[in-house]
Amino acid sequence: MSRKKRAAQLKAIAAHVATAPILLEGDADELLSALRSGTLDANSFQSDQTSAAQPARVVVLAIERDARRSSLVKAATMLRALDDRIAPDAVRIVVVQSSRSKLAPPKLRRLVASEVLFHVALALEEIAPGQGDRTYGQRLGLASLDAAGFRILRFG
Repeated sequence: MSRKKRAAQLKAIAAHVATAPILLEGDADELLSALRSGTLDANSFQSDQTSAAQPARVVVLAIERDARRSSLVKAATMLRALDDRIAPDAVRIVVVQSSRSKLAPPKLRRLVASEVLFHVALALEEIAPGQGDRTYGQRLGLASLDAAGFRILRFG
């Protein structure tokens, strides 16, 4: 796929998602601050302003992996607690951070944001079709994230 076509698809997704706030929550403080700094630059982060009048269409939950408890159960519990601030058709993405990912360089943490954007594009296939194929660079980035201890899950 050409860069122009991919850029047009990403613009269509951004226009669709920008009509409602994006909710960033979780207990992985360092990862949340990195994600928030990136979204503040784009003027799309409104975590504290989500309400029943305008629920979030995209939810990114950053959690720390706990060896004693399942990350999937922890994510589902946290998402249920946020249910009143989330639209029914919202894209719910969970980023699980293990202890070894804290050693990852900042450049690798920026790959988390691009992977989250890829999952949003997959979930909004009807807005911008053709996002299902990963480029070689995206596959390398995903393998690097996996090796560094990041897991990205999509709930809807």
